[in-house]
Amino acid sequence: MKRTYCLPNNHFAASRRGIVLATVILCFLVASAMIINLVRSTTTLSRQTTHQSQRLQLQVLTDDAMSHALHQYQTQEDYTKETWEISPDQWALKQSGHVQIRLIKNGENKTILSVEGSLLQGKQVLQKLTKTMELKPLGTQ
Repeated sequence: MKRTYCLPNNHFAASRRGIVLATVILCFLVASAMIINLVRSTTTLSRQTTHQSQRLQLQVLTDDAMSHALHQYQTQEDYTKETWEISPDQWALKQSGHVQIRLIKNGENKTILSVEGSLLQGKQVLQKLTKTMELKPLGTQ
């Protein structure tokens, strides 16, 4: 008995291979788009986290400067200003910090405490934060 094999129609086989190839390409494109989106999201999240960390460090620095200035104002009559330079090896950031503390006396026996903190990358200012507070005259607190 002679066996005969049914060979697929060449047109049908080529059409089937084309559909499989198109499906594989489509899956590859979808997977690539998902990976690109994941990398983009991760990069954006990393930048935001770094920015928030720097901002928090700058807030802590200006709060500390404010507390220091209040203490100096209460203990030293001639205290008017001070500047702090923080190098990257002195804190947890790769950037340097700069804080300028000033006591501004205006008329009417009022004193304004101004603390300006900056986060620097070289000479470029990355972030800046200014806090002010009106101080009561000494002896009335």
